[in-house]
Amino acid sequence: MKIIRIRAFKDGVYGAFAEVTKALSNPKRLELLDLLVQGPRSVESLAGALGQSVGNTSQHLQVLKRSRVVQTRRLGTTIEYSLAPGVEGVFVSLRRLAEARSPTLVHTKQTYFAGAEAEEVVDRDELRRRLADGTAILLDVRPSEEFAHAHVEGALSIPIEQLEARLEELPVDQLVVATCRGPYCVFATDAVQALRRAGRAAARFEDGVGEWRADGGTVSASP
Repeated sequence: MKIIRIRAFKDGVYGAFAEVTKALSNPKRLELLDLLVQGPRSVESLAGALGQSVGNTSQHLQVLKRSRVVQTRRLGTTIEYSLAPGVEGVFVSLRRLAEARSPTLVHTKQTYFAGAEAEEVVDRDELRRRLADGTAILLDVRPSEEFAHAHVEGALSIPIEQLEARLEELPVDQLVVATCRGPYCVFATDAVQALRRAGRAAARFEDGVGEWRADGGTVSASP
């Protein structure tokens, strides 16, 4: 009888565990989590970012909500989705595990960023050193509302679509390190290319606020 009870307990525990991981086993839902790392968003905003219908996006969000991976709050007539506590760190760890174990992921990433990899890529330790000694500035090229929700402390915000018109706001005697949503975001690569066309020294930081926070970095929010 005791063995049967133990088996039922184990089946219940790992079954519940599997329900949560099952909610994550879909590429669109993982992309939704990546977007929500940047800050809360409505289903309409998320659907636009994913390039799919509001109905399909809502279905994915409901799966995540039932597993308590995301949470909601009502703002007037709008329902806003955000990550549940602890999910951001899990998402960052899951991404790093996939990059460590999946040759397909590594190949896909290297193939897409093949041209950009010839450019300078600044890692976390070098970025911290350069920011501390004043030889670089960090340029966050995400949309302004994402920057306002959370950004690396000390970063300057210029959304990618405004960059060429606002180049005069950037110093000419420092390396400009562009950052965006994380390793699979192309905004930073586009920014580096635009900066170099303008004759500026530029590099890319491929992590985003989620990775920065997970590694113990300070993240700020704008009022």
